[in-house]
Amino acid sequence: MRTCALTVAEAGPNYKVDVSLVIGGSVENKYVLRTTYDSLSVWKAKYAKNISPFYPKLKTNIKDAAIIDNEIWIFAVDATNELHLIDAVKIGASFYKIRPDEIIRNVYVKNLNSEKENNMEVDALIKANMQLYEKSTEAIKKAARFFGITESINFHVFSAAKNHKLPKDNLKDALKSGGAKNITTDKRIHLFLTGSNDGEREAEILTNLYVASI
Repeated sequence: MRTCALTVAEAGPNYKVDVSLVIGGSVENKYVLRTTYDSLSVWKAKYAKNISPFYPKLKTNIKDAAIIDNEIWIFAVDATNELHLIDAVKIGASFYKIRPDEIIRNVYVKNLNSEKENNMEVDALIKANMQLYEKSTEAIKKAARFFGITESINFHVFSAAKNHKLPKDNLKDALKSGGAKNITTDKRIHLFLTGSNDGEREAEILTNLYVASI
């Protein structure tokens, strides 16, 4: 059993990232830390989910967290900001009583898209999403190094199999620009229920899994 997983840019609980999936198989995780870009108030307005507020004892810039389905969710975490990731991991490690480096060795994201996607032309959206993945990869790598990890960690990326917002070659280029050394593609195609950034739409989408070594 693998111990931990960290997610970034989560939507609502109905669309949460499946952290059990790895290349060619699956694993179990005892501890999962989920983070979302939205503030708690925005998130609750979108998804109307009953939660149990959790107030971090550590002194960080993070103000809102909750226990949802026996997992910690932390709000207002920008995946492109390593300081946000560091604070989130510290809180998760303190709550679960484990080492911070255990949490950040396996990071997951699903269909990461620019918040302004509805107001952008396709070429501009592709460029914005490439920058988002590049900066997120850089931030995850810096956060891992902060916690003393010198070897590679795994960044699991779920992206729509047919993705006009970020074609697979552009995605891979962005991950490499952010510091990925190797990128492996799962041979399986996964079907996920996915929600839009504004929380108003959902759809089942055929999805590829890529694992970047960073």
